[in-house]
Amino acid sequence: MVDFKYAPRLDIGFIDREHQKAFDDANALKGLLESALEASKPVAADIENLLQTLLSDTINHFALEEKQMREYQFPALDIHRKEHQRVLKWMEKEHRRWQLDQSVETIVHLQHYAGEQFPAWLLNHIVTMDTAMASYLRSHGGDAL
Repeated sequence: MVDFKYAPRLDIGFIDREHQKAFDDANALKGLLESALEASKPVAADIENLLQTLLSDTINHFALEEKQMREYQFPALDIHRKEHQRVLKWMEKEHRRWQLDQSVETIVHLQHYAGEQFPAWLLNHIVTMDTAMASYLRSHGGDAL
């Protein structure tokens, strides 16, 4: 599990709250996938719901970021948006994988995705692209966002 308290903060309230939610969703999904492997109870519908929540929350998060980048005319908007689009395609692919195959192999794969791959991508994105964006937004009057 990735603990958000160790992730860097950008000091822009809505972005930090969205990042917290993304880590929480990924951790919840990883925990649910572990329960599925233990066969303690049927959790297929819960896994589907959490995958959908992670995807829809990420879509909303990216839309909020992109709105702010447009409003403040962030120069790297196109590059940042392309990364968002790439990640959304990846997330949709993982979601489709679950919808098509709910085998133990898929559960193990999704555990790696939710517990390692997605959080690692998110941390890297925060440290690189989001840090640059937040610095720009704050320097252009976006510190009250």
